[in-house]
Amino acid sequence: MRPNKKEKQADRPRNSDKSFLIGITGGIGAGKSTVLDAIKARFPVFLIEADETGRKLMEPGKSVFLALVRHYGPQILREDGTLDRAKLTEIGMKDEESQRELNEVEHPIIKEEILEEIRRIEESCDTMPVILLEAALLIEGKLDEICDEVWFVSAPKPVRIRRLMENRGYSRKKAESIIARQLSYREFLRHSDHVIHNGSDFSKTTAEIDRLMKGIYATICDSEV
Repeated sequence: MRPNKKEKQADRPRNSDKSFLIGITGGIGAGKSTVLDAIKARFPVFLIEADETGRKLMEPGKSVFLALVRHYGPQILREDGTLDRAKLTEIGMKDEESQRELNEVEHPIIKEEILEEIRRIEESCDTMPVILLEAALLIEGKLDEICDEVWFVSAPKPVRIRRLMENRGYSRKKAESIIARQLSYREFLRHSDHVIHNGSDFSKTTAEIDRLMKGIYATICDSEV
């Protein structure tokens, strides 16, 4: 039986009552960026992008960079001393154990930096801010554990494949291969409080976003937005 909303939220104890943190996740091609743009255009929110945080920490001399070099050695570096991202991708795609090992090096450091970003936002605000934490690997990186709610952006597989082929130039085979390596619909659903359906009718998507966001603001601010 899938845990209900209260059970899932009880499994994610928040260390702060100074912000409301929404985790936004979903598979490739589901349209997370489109959903984020719609939320930012309609509501006063802060955005933290886990991938961007990770990229900054992978710069030479930064914490993730140093941890990766300690773990894998200098063979993951280019001649100019920067990380060879293609080499890291190759390591992660080797098998499930290799991906797990890579995640165990990166994710705890990125998670701590995200917590620091949240603290900085909280300190800059006089009222309780709503923060969006976007992460493709929100669940794998255990970032769902720090969220007040998790929103799963979903779209039918054929729609996702078409988007990847049209927007990124992927072949059908490549798109299907990437999707197959990601979490299943059921696994995303098991960790999420709400599903944002982002198929062909975006007006329905924005209506769902409006309903959820207005409910959050009514709860934390006792007023409408």
